Amino acid sequence: MDGNYQSYINRVVQMTAPINYEQQIKNIQSSPKFSGQKPVNFPGYTIITPPHGESNHNQEFYKKLAHTQRQLVEGLGADFFVALPADSFHITLADLIWDDIYLNAVKDKPNFDQLLISKIENIFKDYKTVYKESKPFEFDVLGISIFPRAIAVCLAPTEKFYESIIKLRQLIYQDEEIVDLGIEQNYEFAAHVTLGYFGDVSDDFDYHKVQSVVTEINDQWLENSPSNFIVEQFELRKFTDMTNFIRQDDWAMMKLY
Repeated sequence: MDGNYQSYINRVVQMTAPINYEQQIKNIQSSPKFSGQKPVNFPGYTIITPPHGESNHNQEFYKKLAHTQRQLVEGLGADFFVALPADSFHITLADLIWDDIYLNAVKDKPNFDQLLISKIENIFKDYKTVYKESKPFEFDVLGISIFPRAIAVCLAPTEKFYESIIKLRQLIYQDEEIVDLGIEQNYEFAAHVTLGYFGDVSDDFDYHKVQSVVTEINDQWLENSPSNFIVEQFELRKFTDMTNFIRQDDWAMMKLY
């Protein structure tokens, strides 16, 4: 499903181009992951960078993200745009399983969690034999994108690092035991940090206001943003909702330094 590097750049640049905001805004809808300002139960597993609250890296980047997030809340309203806790900011490298699919998998296999944790550990070991040059991934900031249920800042790795990420995803999604656990690839890779989700979206919300606010903030972001984001580590995490990502010390982790 993941294309080559040039197709990635073309796709994500288009996602962040203000000229496309008008069309993106027409597709927005309330996220089921929040009820008012509170996250709803939404359990599952994912492969992500350490959340901002647990990382000592990219502090300037995260500081700018938090400022941008506050601007969005002020411009769009806290009911319309529900901000995530800044401590939860992260980049997802591979979605695994979530919500009802995860809950049903646990019902079918009471030891599902242990099986998944063990299998991801083995995949990380295999990845280390392929990715022998241990060097942090570098991402360039492209701008703000409006997703159907969220607003995020999108990024692009160099071609070399993109290929390394796609290799990891292939090892996961093409593994027979992973497939047998009910895990499959649902999305093309798009490196992003989610800033918040759409909450109370009425049928008559002001399209032009949303477009104006996001465009102005995007222009400010690109003028003043840190030049890049460094991924020095990624790991298996379990989430209970979209604000809480947890892990045990012995779960799979890949250090790139």
